[in-house]
Amino acid sequence: MPVYTAPRNDVDRVAFLLRAASTGQTDVDAGTPYLSQETITEVSALAASFDKSLSDISTEQSARSREVRQRNEAIELLATYVRDFWEVARRRAHRLGQPAEVLTFYGLPLDGTSPNPTRTDEWLTIAANVVRGDAEAALAGYPAMSNPSGGELTAVLTAAQTEANEAATADRLYDQSQEQLAELRTQADQMIADVMAELRFTLRRKDPPSQRRIMRTYGATFEYLEGEPHDPDDQTEEVVA
Repeated sequence: MPVYTAPRNDVDRVAFLLRAASTGQTDVDAGTPYLSQETITEVSALAASFDKSLSDISTEQSARSREVRQRNEAIELLATYVRDFWEVARRRAHRLGQPAEVLTFYGLPLDGTSPNPTRTDEWLTIAANVVRGDAEAALAGYPAMSNPSGGELTAVLTAAQTEANEAATADRLYDQSQEQLAELRTQADQMIADVMAELRFTLRRKDPPSQRRIMRTYGATFEYLEGEPHDPDDQTEEVVA
């Protein structure tokens, strides 16, 4: 006997709910109700909420991807400026015979080896320290850096910080959308189970093929064993190997 299979993904869940609400209302209006009006109303409301949540999460995912890309680009530019800053600081110290200690103003060790940060927060912190160190070096009597200057680095740092903040916000919104969708998914699975239970009860006096035929109009799908004949009205269902 064909076996009912519940929706396995969110698109199928929404499709089931929308079809159940539509078919249910049509049957009620025609005077042959298989679902109660209360159930139809609940299914319709949940279908709308679930469909909107799927749309929202798609939008949030797109926004998150865009913000992450823009953040990464901004951090890469910031890293380029910081590395240039370090390179200029090393060359100037060598050219002007400055003590190795001057390099520490810019976050470099005495041997001038460049750090190799890999995370966004590391680059933001290092860049901020370099900007602050440049100001402190000037107060200590050393000439301000140029090409790039502290001001140029500050502008790039500010832009990178903004992009990092926007990416974090987009990430939080996406997580919230995921949480909301997870809650609705649980509700949808329960609602689908309730619809099927109500249909089984309402259709209990009909023969099994008739039950399945009507259930299909409400969005239900059935699987067949290998070699099992299909219902006359159903030639598209899955086969269980």
